[in-house]
Amino acid sequence: MFTHAQIWQGLDNLASAKGYSPSGLAKQAGLDATSFNKSKRISPDGKPRWPSTESIAKVLAVTDSTMSEFIALIGDAPQKSLSDIEKKEIAIRAAKALIETEAVLFNTKEPFTLKSGKKSPVYIDCRRLISFVEERNALMNDAATLIRSEIGIDKIDMLAGGETAGIPYCSFISDRLNKPMIYVRKEPKGYGRMAQIEGYLQKKNSENKKPNVILIEDLQTDGGSKEIFVKALRKAGAKVNHAFVIFHYGIFKASKQNMEKIGINLHALTTWWSVLEIARKNNYFDAQTLQSVESFLDDPIKWQEHHN
Repeated sequence: MFTHAQIWQGLDNLASAKGYSPSGLAKQAGLDATSFNKSKRISPDGKPRWPSTESIAKVLAVTDSTMSEFIALIGDAPQKSLSDIEKKEIAIRAAKALIETEAVLFNTKEPFTLKSGKKSPVYIDCRRLISFVEERNALMNDAATLIRSEIGIDKIDMLAGGETAGIPYCSFISDRLNKPMIYVRKEPKGYGRMAQIEGYLQKKNSENKKPNVILIEDLQTDGGSKEIFVKALRKAGAKVNHAFVIFHYGIFKASKQNMEKIGINLHALTTWWSVLEIARKNNYFDAQTLQSVESFLDDPIKWQEHHN
């Protein structure tokens, strides 16, 4: 059962997620422009005024949103645990969006050269996604839903974006969860306050304990870079037990080992395995390419040794 404040907060968050002001969303849904004004949420005699089910239905229709997506946008709303099927659906939706926005690419004839100098038939650029509003909004809604389910909104005080690619995603998700955000640098800047953490990191949460901070990044390969951010946050007084990424390679054993070493539970929207599954199902690439990519995912080191 949701409160009056939660329902209105859900409408405000939905408007923001779709790029509208509350009045702009009302107009887009064919309602009076003042329907969602804050001044109209309480009647003149002090009683709470609720949005009608018809108004909510019109808003969901015009924003192409589902009721579950609307519920995910309600701050402090009770969130049931997602089933394995629902988690897989989220992973597949994310994989499809990443392929269609060309944030992930396959090329076995001319493999990509990674930063390490090694070859790879697959490449991902999560930064590209931020330019595609519809796909980005859908994935960020799913991210908020997943975080609520797997971590719990009551176990989150703040979100921290990792420099630099994690910052926009931290902003999108913190807005949907209605939580404060900060961001953390790879190293302290060399002037001014010499800060490594930007924004305000509260010293204590409402329970007078260290604030629970979730690290947000764009992707994870082996997880080595996460240690820098986690250590900086913990040194500054935060409790950091969870990290969330848009994309997890999901093919390197070192990833799990590195997360266990620093005491982090990793959560992700999708992996290469989901990308391969949806690519094969929708025939995005030819059979030979898919077979080569699968051999890489099964044993990336062996594949790289052969192609190098």
